[in-house]
Formats: sequence, structure tokens, C-alpha cells
Amino acid sequence: MTQEEAAAKQVEISKNYDLSFWYGTGCDRCCGVFPKFMTTDTMNPMCWYECEVCGKRTEPQPMPWLAKAAWNKGQFLEKQIRMF
Repeated sequence: MTQEEAAAKQVEISKNYDLSFWYGTGCDRCCGVFPKFMTTDTMNPMCWYECEVCGKRTEPQPMPWLAKAAWNKGQFLEKQIRMF
């Protein structure tokens, strides 16, 4: 996704909904947009923030406030592999 597309998507969502439900509005911006809040759907749920533009993301954390703190401290995964 390009920076312009991501920014337009966030503006469109914020017109009708609380953007902080899906994005880290308390996080530092990356590539000019807020990082997206991501979670696992497992018995041991984990969450993290991920930039939709460049793919930068934090290590999975057990609590949203820990993921937010990791993002704002610049604690990102070093290498990422995308299978699909």
C-alpha cells in the first residue's frame, strides 16, 4: 500500500469511526501514517503495531500498552519474512 492510499484510508475511517480502534493514534507515525493495530486470534492472544506502508512492526506483546510502548521506543523486528 502506498503512503497516499494509507493516509486516505485513515482519513475515510476517521470520518465515521474512532480511528484508535484500528490504528495506534498514540503511536509515533511511520511513513506519515499511524501504525495498524494487529492481533492474533488464539488462546494466548498477542498484539503488535505494523506500518501498512513499509511493513515495519513491533514484536508481539501480551498487552496493547506494551505494544504501544515498544513502537514509541523504536523496538522493531529486525528481519521479517512474508510467505504470501
